Amino acid sequence: MKRCLTIPIIVLFLLALSSVVHADEGHSKFTKHFQKSLFKITQKGLFSVEMIVKEGELKVGKNEIDLIIHDSNDRDVVDAKVEVIPWMPEMGHGVPEKPVIEEKGGGLYRVKNIVLIMGGNWELRVRIKKDDQEDMAGFNFPNIIGGQMHRHQMKLTPKPSEIDLSTVHLSSRKIYRVSYESSPSPIKLNKFHTWKIKIETSDGKPVLGAKITVSGDMPEHGHGLPTEPAMTKELGNGYYLIEGIKFNMPGWWIVNIDIKTSSGRDTVTFNLYLK
Repeated sequence: MKRCLTIPIIVLFLLALSSVVHADEGHSKFTKHFQKSLFKITQKGLFSVEMIVKEGELKVGKNEIDLIIHDSNDRDVVDAKVEVIPWMPEMGHGVPEKPVIEEKGGGLYRVKNIVLIMGGNWELRVRIKKDDQEDMAGFNFPNIIGGQMHRHQMKLTPKPSEIDLSTVHLSSRKIYRVSYESSPSPIKLNKFHTWKIKIETSDGKPVLGAKITVSGDMPEHGHGLPTEPAMTKELGNGYYLIEGIKFNMPGWWIVNIDIKTSSGRDTVTFNLYLK
């Protein structure tokens, strides 16, 4: 009796073991090679992507990562076209600066200059194209903490029902009357352009020798300009040249011009709505 019971038990055990091994072999065609990497299989199942963040976690400012890419046969993917896109899903925008990618060999791609402009929820979208195959994977980073680059730290402000888009305004304390002309006009997204501003006293006299600083914000999104515009030249007769202005997404923007002269310091704000 004991012998008859033992044989079926052994057979059942071997069948179960065989089933487990088979399931394990068919579970995935990809292998994670590095213990500390983040691991994703692309949407179509063509590639695996391992991501190693150089400093352990992403931060506001410049970041660097390594990507290790393999195909469905677990072979190194070399000579691929790789693109990394930082994206804020809740805000609906990316970043003005494009990450720089350098292939190091053996399926390794180093990604530098990942510049996150503010704290919040970010995705790094990795797009891979190799020969006639193209696929992508997304890595989520839900809690990037704001730092030095997010200088404004403002509350999100809903867009007013009506926005004053006038190009001529009195400053807050009514010391100056300021107007601007952009070049090119109309303003184009993601293109550098210049402003020529005219500063007069409230009674219409040209203001000379002014010290000017420029800042900007997107109130609905809580972040500033992607660049740092500056007054580069006094043109005479109350005119000044502002260079380095760029808007990186459509919507409501404000531009603040701070003016300081012997008559006092004051600020004027212009609204823009870009499409």
